[in-house]
This record gives sequence, structure tokens and C-alpha cells, in this order.
Amino acid sequence: MVRRIRIVAEKTPLLHILQPPTFATLLAFFVGMVPPVKSVVYGDDAPLSFITDSLEILAGAMVPSVMLVLGGMLAEGPTESRLGIRTTIGIVVARLLVLPMVGMAVVYLADKSKFLIPGDQMYRFVLLLQYTTPSAILLGAVASLRGYAVREASALLFWQHVFAVFSLAIYVIIYFKMLLSYV
Repeated sequence: MVRRIRIVAEKTPLLHILQPPTFATLLAFFVGMVPPVKSVVYGDDAPLSFITDSLEILAGAMVPSVMLVLGGMLAEGPTESRLGIRTTIGIVVARLLVLPMVGMAVVYLADKSKFLIPGDQMYRFVLLLQYTTPSAILLGAVASLRGYAVREASALLFWQHVFAVFSLAIYVIIYFKMLLSYV
């Protein structure tokens, strides 16, 4: 096993690992963990506070932009994809029915192991809810940028969002019943 990991590590170029999101994450850790650097970027009198102000403006525009991307992908309806109906149904069932059950088990075990904040039901609800939502909208954006499997990603997102209306409603009721039994 170690040999396989070493082979993959040797064959993977460093430029594939240090993509902009990875580099930005490492830079954010550095800025957040080194107090002198953090004081230069964050704070009212920080010399580089314009960077954080700009990022806050971009963050405010992120959700509407993502909704536009989703609307564009779903506007055409389910396009023909090479996945086939059985594969599409399997992915939708796994994502919207099986994964929430796995999430309930994970949150339950984390709660029994005392990893969660005691008595915070909203925290548990958010943890459970993240397992229930459809695949990320950026799945389609990444497929579109790479030019690979765009129709398949669009079809999967379409069907997941159609059936998420029902599965999300059912699981929210289950989560409320489950969380209210803790109180």
C-alpha cells in the first residue's frame, strides 16, 4: 500500500497539487495562524484591510451568482446523457436516500462519543441537513470548465433537485422528530 502511495506521489506533478484553491487555503491558514501577519490583513486599522473588504463584497455576490449558474444548467431540463436511466436513478437514490441515513448514523455516533456540542440541537440539525442536500451546484460549473461530462452533470443536477423537494421534506420531518426526542 505504501509503495502505491509513493508511486502516485512521484508521478503527480507539484503543479497539479498546488492549484489556486489549495494555495489559497494554505495562505489563509498561514495568515490566520501568524498573529503579526493577521494584524496586517484583519482589523479596522490594518494596512491591507481593503483585501478583506473586497472579499466580503465578493462573498455577498456568491450565492446569487451560483443560483444563476444553477438556473442556466437546469433551464434546458434533463438533457440526454450517456449515463443511462439506471445509473442516474442509482446516483439519485444514493445521494438523496442512502447518504442521509449514513449521516444520521455518523451524527448519532459523534453525539454518543461526546464529539458534538452538548445540548445544541440546531448544530445537530445543520450537521444532518448537510447530508440531505443535492450535489453541489459547482459540480456543473467544474464539468463545464473542464469540458467533460457537462450533459451528465446537468442531468444529475436536474433530477437531484427535482427529487430533493420530496426527500428534503421527508428528512427534515425525521430530523425534527429525532432532535425533539433528545430534548
